Amino acid sequence: MASPANANMNAVRETMDVLLEISRLLNTGLDMESLSICVRLCEQGINPEALSSVIKELRRASDSLKASENGTSQG
Repeated sequence: MASPANANMNAVRETMDVLLEISRLLNTGLDMESLSICVRLCEQGINPEALSSVIKELRRASDSLKASENGTSQG
């Protein structure tokens, strides 16, 4: 018979697998590690909408920086 700790770990894995599948269906671009971090932050009380805004802003900044680097390296 499975121990309670093993049963809990299996439930956590299953939950994360479902969340990852939902994330992929919604095209969030989050990998398992990033999604796990987001879930932990939400569990700690971070506002999910604020977290989403920060992630979007970081992506915009990253895209802008990449575009800037590509423009200067080609010129």
